[in-house]
Amino acid sequence: MVTNADITLYNKVYDRDAGANRYYRTVLKGVNWQDTTAVQPTDKGIVSADVAEIYIPFAVETEKQFRKLKNFVQEPEKTGFFTVEAGDLVVQGIVGDELTSAKDEERMKNTYDDVRTIAVVETNDNGSPEMQHWKVTAE
Repeated sequence: MVTNADITLYNKVYDRDAGANRYYRTVLKGVNWQDTTAVQPTDKGIVSADVAEIYIPFAVETEKQFRKLKNFVQEPEKTGFFTVEAGDLVVQGIVGDELTSAKDEERMKNTYDDVRTIAVVETNDNGSPEMQHWKVTAE
């Protein structure tokens, strides 16, 4: 797979004890990021309909291990793991910001150009290991 970007992924998990979302940051090196810039007319005017398609190889360079969502949520110490799920945030590039609230999400969207929320994750696990990847659609 041809790669052209590194990304920072923020897994968002609801913490019942705290009554709020917690964010777990992961840097993934060597993905393919493709942007589509568009607008959509609505009754309130024209709004952005920008979409990013991100292809993440199963063998992506990272310091963490992948877990499916249920296994990730059940991990007592999530800092050594990551998942790829709808609702998570993704930023093109490596950023060090730690998120602790929805306000931090908004601040990040106002600070960086390419911040998206994952809408769809497709697991493409057929073929050789070099071709296996997640196709992520993020808005």
